[in-house]
Amino acid sequence: MVTIKKLGLAAAAALALHGAAWAADTNVGTDGAVFMKIPTGSPRVQALGNCGVSLVEGGEAMGINPAGMASAQMREVSFSYLSWIQDYSGQYLSYVHPVGQSVVGVNLAYYGLKDFDVRDADGVPQYGEDVKVRNGYASVGLAKGFFMEKFLIGGAVKQVLEDNYTKEYKNLVFDVGAILRIGRKFSLGWASQNLSGKNHQVVKIGRLGAAFAFNPFMTVAVEQKSYSDRKGKLGGGVELTLPEELLQVGRVSLRAGYTPADNVGKNMDDKTLDSLGMTDTSGWAFGFGIYSAQALGYGMGLDYTFVPYGALGKSTQLALKFQF
Repeated sequence: MVTIKKLGLAAAAALALHGAAWAADTNVGTDGAVFMKIPTGSPRVQALGNCGVSLVEGGEAMGINPAGMASAQMREVSFSYLSWIQDYSGQYLSYVHPVGQSVVGVNLAYYGLKDFDVRDADGVPQYGEDVKVRNGYASVGLAKGFFMEKFLIGGAVKQVLEDNYTKEYKNLVFDVGAILRIGRKFSLGWASQNLSGKNHQVVKIGRLGAAFAFNPFMTVAVEQKSYSDRKGKLGGGVELTLPEELLQVGRVSLRAGYTPADNVGKNMDDKTLDSLGMTDTSGWAFGFGIYSAQALGYGMGLDYTFVPYGALGKSTQLALKFQF
């Protein structure tokens, strides 16, 4: 009989950890497909402490709040690569296309875990190439804006796959969301994700948040996230931006976010965390973004996020987007 020594650790640490800032919430929930909690596709949201339901736009919105797609004024392709903890990683690809007064979008996310330590009942190492974890989802969404883009609504249908060696589930679920913009500075956002999935096979996610732009240079976001398999938490983040017209070459944003998290201990192996003095840091997330509407005649953006997870290591995510 073959046992998988690393599978339990992966499920508890790499998959159950959710959100950019909930680094230390290691209690495994009762629902499946917990990888759906990771904000893949949006380093911006991840850097804001997994808070962005009222801010997301374009392709990144499909994984957070489908209503945000309605903000897209151009066709957009985006790709991101996520390096999670315990060798877990993911890729995300999206495309949004304005059609009349609406915006349609499609996306695809795939996650995998490698390098299992497979042993038999006596602890003897075994061949582990056939032991794989494959998770992912694909969705199609539609969003529309009303009242001069002050009120946005959106929805998506999503196929979710969870294949963790010992089991495989496929579920069809739905996302819905809305964004209300009050003036130019204040916005409210709401989203409900993974609805109508089979009981306990796909975790359901609720997001309710707000964002306020004090001026063109500073935006603050707060958000309450709730999950069907555990207690929700309130988090927040701040984004500092130098507008493109000031730099002449592009818009640069610096981001930081925080959501309360338990301390999982001190990291003794990661040199990056040690050099930054973050070996026992959890709950925080950091990132930056660069966007230019003048690059080669197209809109181009790059976003990066860095999240320390204490003893568990760190997570990074890099995204590129092109508007045309």
